[in-house]
Amino acid sequence: METEIKLSPVDAAVASQVFADELLRPHLGDARRSDMESIYYIDKYGLLGKMKAGLRIRQENGEGVCCLKVSRRTEGSAKVREEYEVPAENITEGVQKLCQLEEMPEELKAVLEGAELSPVCGCSFTRTEADYQHEGLHFILSYDIGEYTKGELRAPLGEIELELVEGDIDVLNALCDRIIRKYGLKVGTKGKYTVAMLLDQPKEEAEKHEN
Repeated sequence: METEIKLSPVDAAVASQVFADELLRPHLGDARRSDMESIYYIDKYGLLGKMKAGLRIRQENGEGVCCLKVSRRTEGSAKVREEYEVPAENITEGVQKLCQLEEMPEELKAVLEGAELSPVCGCSFTRTEADYQHEGLHFILSYDIGEYTKGELRAPLGEIELELVEGDIDVLNALCDRIIRKYGLKVGTKGKYTVAMLLDQPKEEAEKHEN
């Protein structure tokens, strides 16, 4: 399971202040940087979408990773998703490996096996992240800056994520709430896939969708 809180939009100057905040900085490890480029896929009949599942292939510092995420529930500001991930250089290899995972539900395998997949949108960004560890709470604090893409359309991407590794989700929510109030930030209700997919929609229509 993946449990994370997304704050969006966030510009680089505010993100720097958050990383340096007195609540976080004393408990953050060394920062890491990665270059990411994701392409998202849909199946011909839209079955993955009906199952609240998102499929992508991502290059992470030149290494290919295929990932399938399935939205399950919300706890406070955090989204909880099933996450299945395998190393792969293309979507065909990625789907084959995903279907070999013992933990993958049979209904997902049934959709993926033989599915006619098409790339629909994507994003490219640089991620800066560090591990927060204090009093039993361990999460990864990250900042992504780059752009969303859909065809010829482009939009700026800037978001902070707090991904729970270990500890109480209520403690993570409480800490995040303090950061939100201090810097006037908003909880991001849409994932990168959803934001990119809505680039060609009118603003009023896009605001109706959440992920």
